[in-house]
Formats: sequence, structure tokens, C-alpha cells
Amino acid sequence: MTQKDDWQSQEARLEAYLQGLDVGALRKLMLEASWRDDALRQKLLMAATVADSAGLADLRKVVKQATRTNGFVEYREAGNYANRLEDLAELLSQRIADGQPELIEVIEEAIALAEEALQHIDDSGGVVMPAVVELRRVHLAACNALHPDPVALAERLYGFQMNGKWDTFHEVLPDYAEALGEEGLAAYRQRVERDWLALPTLGPDHYRSDWSTRRFQVESAMKDIARCTNDLELLVAIQAKNLSSPSCFLTLAALFRDQGRKDEALRWVEQGIAAFPNERNDDLLSLAIELQLALGRHAEVERLAWQRFEQAPGCGPFFKLMEVAGLIGGEAALRKRALDFLWQKVAEEEAADSRVRRSPWDKPRRGDIVSIFLREGDAEAMWDAFSGGRVDVGLWEPVADARGKTHHEEAIALYKRLLPHLVEGGSRGSHYGEAFAIVKKIRALRVAHKQLGMFGDELAEIRLEWKRKRNFMKLLDAL
Repeated sequence: MTQKDDWQSQEARLEAYLQGLDVGALRKLMLEASWRDDALRQKLLMAATVADSAGLADLRKVVKQATRTNGFVEYREAGNYANRLEDLAELLSQRIADGQPELIEVIEEAIALAEEALQHIDDSGGVVMPAVVELRRVHLAACNALHPDPVALAERLYGFQMNGKWDTFHEVLPDYAEALGEEGLAAYRQRVERDWLALPTLGPDHYRSDWSTRRFQVESAMKDIARCTNDLELLVAIQAKNLSSPSCFLTLAALFRDQGRKDEALRWVEQGIAAFPNERNDDLLSLAIELQLALGRHAEVERLAWQRFEQAPGCGPFFKLMEVAGLIGGEAALRKRALDFLWQKVAEEEAADSRVRRSPWDKPRRGDIVSIFLREGDAEAMWDAFSGGRVDVGLWEPVADARGKTHHEEAIALYKRLLPHLVEGGSRGSHYGEAFAIVKKIRALRVAHKQLGMFGDELAEIRLEWKRKRNFMKLLDAL
């Protein structure tokens, strides 16, 4: 019997036993359990307090009790706090049936207190915020069922949306549309529009200016209104008031593209590219390529595809270029042009008097060409490119793997060059799995070519060189 089967058998046995107990015996068991489990005891006490009172005063006491932290809540205790909030949400949900509209304000107090408590909780595990969201779900259910004053609700919701620190009410619409009704929606829209109209118009010259959370919240609320009313022109107006980044132009273009208005979409794309000439506008260029393809303008497609590649040349961009080339029938010419361009970059970087300045974290450009040939499966071209100059260590293993299929000695020599890097890297955490995997690859090649004796000598050398790496030696014992 597996462990899972055993557990299921025990569960079935317990359930059958409990089914046979009378109410008194079950109550006794619950009391005994509550003496041993403080979380269960608190849950039962909260439920009892709520059950004993038809008013809201005691319910407010329960809310304060459930949301209290009593100091900073460590990571390991965050789950218990989240459980308390979920229990509270369940109790509040049960009170909706009482028909008291004032319950809505109690739920809002619970959310506010829980949000305040979050500032004193290590919720790096992400367990408390979902419980707060559950309280919001109960709040929505209460608003739909209890029909609060729609104008007052609209004002409070907008306040939560603009001033909340945890985005619990980041989106009010469309969720609260039913509870607000026409009157509440009108009041909400009037409040949002007033703030939106007061916002200054932003253009490309405001790129990378200080981020405004308030502006983002107001714009988001306006966009939700536009989406709920299916008002494309309003969505366009909202976005056109903020053109402070390439993504703003992209959003506008996508709006028109999705409506099938390709020429208008293309105009916004072109404006975005022109507005940020010194930025890598991959997304704008990609959308421009898509639109020009749809319009059958192949020469323009090729120009844009090359512009995108030229801005960030490399292996990935090369294959994106080839994908476009295949759609317009220009694979051979664009492939040669791109490889020539990459080789020129390699020559500039590797020249003795090179003035090319790159970040210390940038990998040698030769690796891009090696990666291209690797991906294409051209082993000889890959090896020629690899052998001609410096290539990032991260490529050595796949290069050796490919070379080992036809030239095992060269592959083994490369594996041996790689080994010190992996052993020393493993030393920092005493994890030598990658280094051990390379030794096994060397052994596999020797075995395949009936050279196991040579591997014995190589293994002895490896052991001698890194004899102080005890954890590595333990792994080698398995060979």
C-alpha cells in the first residue's frame, strides 16, 4: 500500500467514526481540539461572538480581533494571520443574509485594518494579500445584495481606489457596476473625469520623468469606464493625453489594429518610432512589420525588419529577421547581409586597436555567430567560428557536445578547458553536479571510442588536481 493509499484509508476510517458519533460527543471533541489548537479556538470564539449578536457592535469587535497583529508578524506566522482573515471573511459573508446595509461599512473597516496590518507583516510568501482580496469579494457581494446608497458608495470606492496602498480596489469597474447602478455610475464617472481633465498633457519630452502613481490610478479608472461603455474614442483620448513613452504609442496603435483600422494603427506606430529615435523600439517595430505585411508592402517590411535587427544584433534577433525574410521571400539575401554585419561587429571588437566599449557583462559578439550555427546544425561552421576567437564560457559545453559527434578528441579537450570553471563555481556552494556531468561526458566519449584506459588516466589527473574538493571527490567515486 502506498503512503497516499494509507492516508486515504485513515481518512475514510475517521470519517466513518465521526459519522457514528452523536452531537454531544462531537462537541466534546471540538472543545478538546480547541484547547490544543489556539487557531481553532480563536476561530470558534469569533464564530460564537458573531452568532450571539444580531447587531454590528460585537461584529466590529471581532473584526478588530481578527485583524490585530500584536507586533510584527514574521514570515512563518503570516499563514496563520491569513487564515484568520479568511475565517473573518466567511463570518462576514454569512451576515449578508441579515439584510443590514451597515454591514458594508464593517467590511470596509475590516479591509482597511487588514491593509494597515500588511505593513507589519512579512508576506513574502504572498499568503495574506489573497485573504484581503477575499474580504473584497465579500464586500462586493454585500454591495450587490444590500443596495447601499449608490452615490455614497461611488465616492467611497473612488477614495479606496485612489488612496489604497495595496491595490485592493485598483479596479472598481466592471465589478461594481451592478451595485452602483446608473446613478452611482454617473457619480463615479463624474468624479473620475474631473480628476482626469485636470491632468496635464504629456508628450515624448516627458519620457523617463518622475512616475506619478496618482496619474496612473486616474488613467486606469478612466480606461475602465471607457471599456465598460465600449467607447473606443474615449480610450483613444485617454491614451493620447499621455504619450510619454513608446508603450503609449504602442497601446494606441494596438487599439486601432484590433478594430481593423490598420492605416490609423500604422500612423501611431510611425509616430512612436519617430518620437523616440534613440530607443530600442522592438515592440513598435514588430507591430509596424505586422501591419506592413498585412498591407502587402514587402520593401517596407524588409526595411523595418533590418532596422529592428540592427538596433540589437545577435542570435535571437537574427532568427526573428529570418522569420520575416521567409514571409517576404528574401531569406538568402538577408541571411548573408545579417551574417556579414555580425562578422563586422566581431572584427571591430577583436581588432588590436579596437575602441569598441562594451559593458563587463556583455558577452563576446563571436558567440552570437557560434550560436546561430549551433541552432542551424552547421557543426563545421560552428567549430570554425568558435575556434577563431574568444567565446563566452556558457557556450563551451553545447559546442563540445556538437563537436563530439565527429571529432571526439577536440570535444574532450574543450570539456577539460571547461572543467576548472565548473569546479570553482561549484566550490562556492559545494555543489559539483555540473562539473561531474562534464566528467561523465568525457567518459562516455572515451567508452564510445574504446579508450576507457585513457579515461582512467584522465580521471586520476582530475582527482589529483582537485583532491581538496571532498564533495567533488565523492561524486567521482561513482565512476
